[in-house]
Amino acid sequence: MGESPDATTSVDATAAPAPDAPPLVGHALPYARDPLGFVERAVADHGPIVSLSLPRREGLLLADPDAIGRVLAGNADNYRKGEFQRRELGGLLGDGLLISEGESWESARRAIQPAFDPGRIADHASTIVDCADDRIAEWEAGETADLLEATSEITLTVLGEALFDTDLRDATEVRDAARAVTDRFSPRGSLPFHVPDWVPLPRNLRYRRAVDRLDTFVECLLAERRAEVGMDGETDGGSDLLSVLLAAGMDDTEVRDHLVTFLLAGQETTALALTYTLHCLATHPNEQAAVAAEVADIDGRPEMADSLPRTDRAIREAMRLYPPVHLVMREAVADDTVGGYHVPAGSLVLCSQWATHRRSELYDDPESFRPGRWETADHAQYAYFPFGAGQRICIGRRFALLEARLVLARLLQAFRVEPVTEELDLAASMTLAPTSPVEVRRRERES
Repeated sequence: MGESPDATTSVDATAAPAPDAPPLVGHALPYARDPLGFVERAVADHGPIVSLSLPRREGLLLADPDAIGRVLAGNADNYRKGEFQRRELGGLLGDGLLISEGESWESARRAIQPAFDPGRIADHASTIVDCADDRIAEWEAGETADLLEATSEITLTVLGEALFDTDLRDATEVRDAARAVTDRFSPRGSLPFHVPDWVPLPRNLRYRRAVDRLDTFVECLLAERRAEVGMDGETDGGSDLLSVLLAAGMDDTEVRDHLVTFLLAGQETTALALTYTLHCLATHPNEQAAVAAEVADIDGRPEMADSLPRTDRAIREAMRLYPPVHLVMREAVADDTVGGYHVPAGSLVLCSQWATHRRSELYDDPESFRPGRWETADHAQYAYFPFGAGQRICIGRRFALLEARLVLARLLQAFRVEPVTEELDLAASMTLAPTSPVEVRRRERES
């Protein structure tokens, strides 16, 4: 697993170094004020394993590949999702795959896995390109586009066609819910904790309304599919995710929780990956020209079998710089030692993609967009983990990467993008999302 020699379960190790912290609220306050800056500064000043003082518990921030490998893979049974995530996300995701634990998670993962088998993913390639083409046909050269809005329309349509066998083109409930969730879980500089969603703050009211609308939408979607099953209760043997869930014999609550999880996580994270890749290419015209030349060599529409190394490297590098999932959180079940430092039972362990992906010890010139760095495979294991790692690595990662490469290829076959937004302003919420539109101007691709 690439773990450190001292990654043992001994509890004789010392505590990791820690930044100065305000009394009572500890590091939660400086984190709330600037989440991304805080983790970067903490790692730069104190090393890649940092102790945190949090309200009512201890914490550990990790940006060390060996330590991350131990927590997410090597000793993963000792690190669960935990009470914090269930308390904060349970009302939204229920017992969905993202936050379920133990046998519930194992059973659901086994049931859902067939929907993401390589053969079934390959079957979706043509659908992905069709969905991209439908949107591209509506665009005009010279227009200014909000990248996240444009890519979300595509990824939501793809999600509907490929995973739910339904038309989600006009499902505004999903996009509204994603925005409300981002706003709800974005740290507020004056509050070092999340205010419960029942407190009638404006963002909480928007969040509850959005979740209620999403629940109604999912209930209708599920009722329609249940009606199509027929009186005998037999499914149609479809390969989409919804058919797989129904074939597994899940009740409506279980299906609802998994549908909401995939509707939010599956759509939003891929749209963000495409947004950041297109922004990086717009602001680096030479890199964009190289990717455009590669996709221009394709005879017709891009397919899964097409070799697109420059395209793949651009996506990989954008997800290093701007990982849509910027933090993986775990809770220690029992005492452990990670990287020579003591991890007390009950500690909140934060594996930071943002801080790890930007460490100069791991990447040359880490804050620059340099897709060429991925031409070699000399990076440490767990130095790059945009989809998590270990047994709980994102189940849809292969589908997401295929979707990103085919959509990006199709977009750059049709258009050249020029930057309107030069610098990104980001919010570290459930995902790493821009706080304002990321705009480009579309120019017709010269043949």
